[in-house]
Amino acid sequence: MIQGKNPIYLRISGNSMPSERIHTYLYVDAKFWHSKKQRVSENCQEHIDLNLILMNIESKLTQIQTFYRLAELTLTPKILRAEYEDKLSRVNFVAFFKAAIPEQKMKVGEDRLERYGTILKKLQDYQPVIPFKDMDLKWIEKFKIHLRDNLKNSDTTIASNIAILKKFLGIAKKEGVKINFDLDELIVGSTKGNRTYLLANELQKCLNYYFSEFIAPNNRLILGYFLFSCMNGLRISNVQALTRSQLMSNDFSLILVKGNRDKNMILNKTARKILDHESLLFQKKFADQHLNDEIKKIMRTLGINKKVTFHVARHTFATLFLKAGGKIEMLQMLLGHSTISQTMIYVHIVQAEANEEMYLLDDLFTIKAVN
Repeated sequence: MIQGKNPIYLRISGNSMPSERIHTYLYVDAKFWHSKKQRVSENCQEHIDLNLILMNIESKLTQIQTFYRLAELTLTPKILRAEYEDKLSRVNFVAFFKAAIPEQKMKVGEDRLERYGTILKKLQDYQPVIPFKDMDLKWIEKFKIHLRDNLKNSDTTIASNIAILKKFLGIAKKEGVKINFDLDELIVGSTKGNRTYLLANELQKCLNYYFSEFIAPNNRLILGYFLFSCMNGLRISNVQALTRSQLMSNDFSLILVKGNRDKNMILNKTARKILDHESLLFQKKFADQHLNDEIKKIMRTLGINKKVTFHVARHTFATLFLKAGGKIEMLQMLLGHSTISQTMIYVHIVQAEANEEMYLLDDLFTIKAVN
């Protein structure tokens, strides 16, 4: 009871089964409660707001009951309560997705779980309640457009997001939820994408510019963060979390933002030179988007015609590490990948580049046709 007001409870009963009582967290003076109409009387100053909330509660319950009836599923007071509290949602895909994520913990790594959480947030921001009955191929296409136009996601990121939605729709289907379209008709697209990275000579060009006398101070600072990551493969989130005091010695520890794991690393000589050359590195920070915008401008200045973002530094480190003779198992540890399959993409990149070099032999010989 709050200041003389009584709580409003929702009571669910049916078919001689134990009833369930749910607290609505609404309160009203008993004299303003119309028991026959199950509404707050007009004499109450807050009757409009309270009655609107009660109508929404009824609407949600009706939606759940309708779904179970059309799907020919048994609905008990206990199940209805779980559905209402979004603990067992067979109506709202967002609630189902949220509830299903913890169940995947034993099946996938921390990186994948974090990705599920990211997609859940995208769904919640886009449409907090997504009834299964409304989800079809047209809805998927609209969501793709939102990811591309509003969130500026790349094609590979969109494909990866849709692949995970398809996975969780498949889980729902196995649990008896009716999906209104054939999941096989949902074409995901390629999730591999192109791993843009800098060649050794392009990275050298960036280093020369960084250590030159004519570089603007702001450019030097931003390029310094990028080059530091090129030397160790750290994600932008981990670079942003580091402080200069952590980097006073050549070995340092950090908590990986992605995966929440402890990691010990050392600074190679080049990373130390980059750090020592700019005193504001890891003291003055910039927003992620600003870093990416300025890095693109710097690359244009240097005549590097690639789509370069901060994440390219991580790809650059990985590919150059392997080309320098580093072992794939060591690279997995350095990148913090939970599985070797995540790291193997860089092996394929190096192999593809090596295959292109096969044509160099053609320039050594001239073969005359013989009639």
